[in-house]
Amino acid sequence: MTKPQEPFPKVPPFYIPPAKPPRKKNIDIRGMLSIITMLVSLAALTLSMLGATRFILDIFDDGLAGSLDGLLVKLIVLGFAFFFGWVFGLVSIRVFGNLVYPIVIQMYAWGCLVAVSLLYIKVIQKLFLQNYDALHFWAYLFMLLGGLFVLICLHLMVEDHELRPFAIPLLVISVLQLFVIIARYVFVANPNGWMLFGDFAILGVMVSISALMLAHIGILSPLRNLIDDLFTASTNSNHREE
Repeated sequence: MTKPQEPFPKVPPFYIPPAKPPRKKNIDIRGMLSIITMLVSLAALTLSMLGATRFILDIFDDGLAGSLDGLLVKLIVLGFAFFFGWVFGLVSIRVFGNLVYPIVIQMYAWGCLVAVSLLYIKVIQKLFLQNYDALHFWAYLFMLLGGLFVLICLHLMVEDHELRPFAIPLLVISVLQLFVIIARYVFVANPNGWMLFGDFAILGVMVSISALMLAHIGILSPLRNLIDDLFTASTNSNHREE
């Protein structure tokens, strides 16, 4: 009597498993939105800063009178572009967790500091020559304040960003302005004494803001906490929806 043949083992080459259906690749929607919002923000911030640079150069080259045409419209357009990019940057960093964009923003902040420093030096030169009027003086002051405002807004975009190192170059330039003031009103003949108020006003504003930045006493903490609370609530809502 013959022994029944044992079945072949279910291993290759006797057994060929059925082909598994290909897995569908999940699209990283969060990462894609992070990149898109970063690019939108970067484009808007860059265009607004380039536009502001052109506007400032026109004031120094052509004079303020030649730049008054459509002044309000220019300021509204540049302000809206910057605010638009600033909001999208916050969304990219705080909501979608972009880790690259904070590094880019820090580079932009240092670039903004360089621009403000050069603008400050140019204003000191104009004050030394004393060939400006009241309208130009207020234009110089608001341009400096506008540059510092942009710097602070970039600072608020990044969590745990240190603002104190940015105050050191501004304080150094303030000391330079003090030397220029002494040279202008002590060692140069026939200075216009009434313009000393303009020099002291610019010096006082820049020293005060730089000292507050260096002291780091938490003036911007309420605004930063408001931004943190706003985007923390938005992030938690997105996680619950997911």
